[in-house]
Amino acid sequence: MNSQYKENNFSTESISALHTEAKTETTRPNINHLIKRILVERRRVRKNTIYLGVASLLSILIFFFFLD
Repeated sequence: MNSQYKENNFSTESISALHTEAKTETTRPNINHLIKRILVERRRVRKNTIYLGVASLLSILIFFFFLD
């Protein structure tokens, strides 16, 4: 009965080592890219609002002049 000591793979040291490796693999999002996307979305909403306002104003003016 010759048995040798096997390495304990379930020790707390190996778990913490795996946990820290997983944290280093995740990357932060590119903040400049996110800010640019937010600004582009705001510009798009602003354009749509302006187009809707101009269309409403034109339709009111056309309605006003043709029924006068």
